[in-house]
Amino acid sequence: MRIITTHTGTDFDALASMVACTHLYSGSVGVLPDRVNPEVKQFLALHGSILRVTPRKGFELGGVTSLVVVDANSWKRLDGMDALAKREELEIICWDHHMEGVTIESTETHREETGAAVTLLLEEMQRRDTPFTPMHATLFLLGIYSDTGGLRYPSATARDAAMTAFLLDNGADLNVVSAYLDDTVDDAHAEVFAAMLEESEIVELGELTIGISALQIKSGLTSLAPLVERFRSFKGLDAAFGLFQADSQKCMVIGRGKPKFIDVGQIMRTLGGGGHPGAGSAIIRKTSPTEAAEQMRALIGKSCGDNQGVRSVMSDPAGFTVGADATMGHVAARLADENRTGLMVCQGSTLLGGVSGLECAKAEKTGRLDVPVKGYTRRNIPRIAPDASCREAVALMVDAREGILAVVEDDELVGVITQTDLLFEVYDF
Repeated sequence: MRIITTHTGTDFDALASMVACTHLYSGSVGVLPDRVNPEVKQFLALHGSILRVTPRKGFELGGVTSLVVVDANSWKRLDGMDALAKREELEIICWDHHMEGVTIESTETHREETGAAVTLLLEEMQRRDTPFTPMHATLFLLGIYSDTGGLRYPSATARDAAMTAFLLDNGADLNVVSAYLDDTVDDAHAEVFAAMLEESEIVELGELTIGISALQIKSGLTSLAPLVERFRSFKGLDAAFGLFQADSQKCMVIGRGKPKFIDVGQIMRTLGGGGHPGAGSAIIRKTSPTEAAEQMRALIGKSCGDNQGVRSVMSDPAGFTVGADATMGHVAARLADENRTGLMVCQGSTLLGGVSGLECAKAEKTGRLDVPVKGYTRRNIPRIAPDASCREAVALMVDAREGILAVVEDDELVGVITQTDLLFEVYDF
């Protein structure tokens, strides 16, 4: 017998991936963890009878010969599957988009970086021309939209967008998707969000700004992840962590962040949870929110990746410099021939300043194109050290009239940053 399962705290991506597998693996049965997200529980209350899934509670594993695991990579995150982990002859197939923290050794692995795990399965269904109903298309779209924030999160990929179009072509109902993923905030959640804004701690780690909010909440309050993302966005943070305690036994930790700068999933795996580089959750047991916040600060400090440095993206300055004794006419000709807005002026390797098309225009207007460029050099130009961050370079570029930023070390020009150098870095912010 072949069964399909996923992580506890099942979200729409996990459920959608399970159901997609029941289409791909004929005769298989989805075994649903006992703990699922509230929105998923609502969906199952209406649609559960027409999906090939059964509750984990009471399901016997004795006859299982093949296990398909979706949207999970660790035995710890599965619901009561420890006995299967010890079976040597068990076939294990994994479909997942979590690239780190893998503890399940699979016979067959499909693990790629996409915004949603169900995207991988949909691509296979499209390749096999596997039929499915509009109701299933709607569930699959719920899976993509829930894990990618409706394709707004940085984790979303072109592949997720392509499968979104594929599902809409096959009858997915956006009205139903919107109903289940409605991000309006009721009074209870509004109260929590207000407390997050008022009581949060902002931690500066180099160029990164991270928010930590540790709160006592009412028992039974769920759907807190959207509040953490809203808190991060509202405050303009690189990452945000919400620590919520409803009783003395455990503290729920939810993190959201920009994967380029901090691996939220790695932090959560350290705490025994899981997630992606940009999102994750975990449970810290027998600790207060204050103690949990201290633990988070320590983990964040260790886990923040180095910001992309100027040295790694700067260009060779040779093609962007001119000697101090060159004439303004020579500079004007170079700017026109090379389609540049300005150049760095150097005396040997020492940077004197910059000259732009504006200075060339002034020299031409006054008939002074034959004078040395050093007389028109703008000395007070923005400069940056090679070990500085690209974020700082982006901020300084605003004042770089020459269109390039001087990278200086010990008064010597060691590189330049062009707008092209920073283009992809800007989009990653």
